[in-house]
Amino acid sequence: MKRFITSNPFLYTAGIVFVFLVWLLITLTQGGIHSLVFPSPFATLAKTGELLSNEYIYRCILGTVGRTFQGFLVSFALALLLGSLVGSFKSFQTFLKPLMLVLKSAPTAIFVFLFLVISGTSMTPVWIVSFLAFPILYESVVAGFNAVPEQSLWAAHIDGSPRVKTILRIQLPLSIPYIALGVLTSFALSFKTSIMAEIISGLTKPGLGTAIRVYRADNPVDLTPIFAVALIAITIVLLVDLATYFVRKRFASLAN
Repeated sequence: MKRFITSNPFLYTAGIVFVFLVWLLITLTQGGIHSLVFPSPFATLAKTGELLSNEYIYRCILGTVGRTFQGFLVSFALALLLGSLVGSFKSFQTFLKPLMLVLKSAPTAIFVFLFLVISGTSMTPVWIVSFLAFPILYESVVAGFNAVPEQSLWAAHIDGSPRVKTILRIQLPLSIPYIALGVLTSFALSFKTSIMAEIISGLTKPGLGTAIRVYRADNPVDLTPIFAVALIAITIVLLVDLATYFVRKRFASLAN
């Protein structure tokens, strides 16, 4: 019984229940169970079910997920290229440090307005995701390459293996656990940033950010639809978080 109570699945579920209880408590102190300004979990769940019965919300989900993946592919390709160079030539990492510092510390809103001017409304969320995810993915690639045992690199060098061959056949495969965790870890941040970019940029194509803006315009007083859209986004992130847990567990078992 004790082992079950202290198990990760039980604690994870208990954590979700705790969040809902806190949410309900805040609702009761902010206007009661029927409050429209801070909707209760029950009202939000009911509205979520209503939204999920409409085709529009699915097009919004696919739109946001699609834009997030587009940005991810761009940043992943660039991170893989530069991370491989840094992993193979350590001095190159110092050269890239100022760029990484700028990308990690600059306010995201600045990039939103910049890309609105450069690429227009439809592509702004894609580029925002690219710039946000790139430093995280880059660092995961570098960490993976740095974790490759020196013995493996020396063995490849003694065998006369070309640098590109060493990267593709030794360093990159051994870095996959770090890269995979970097991808999963950065997805949640990129996903919510994509929604924010959709709202700020005034995107008119289907997306969760667009849905929030549309529902807000329909009835500014009733925030229940907005909470429902947020709950859908959180559920997607929770599923990714669960995937991250199982990936970590799988890599830990392989390491042992």
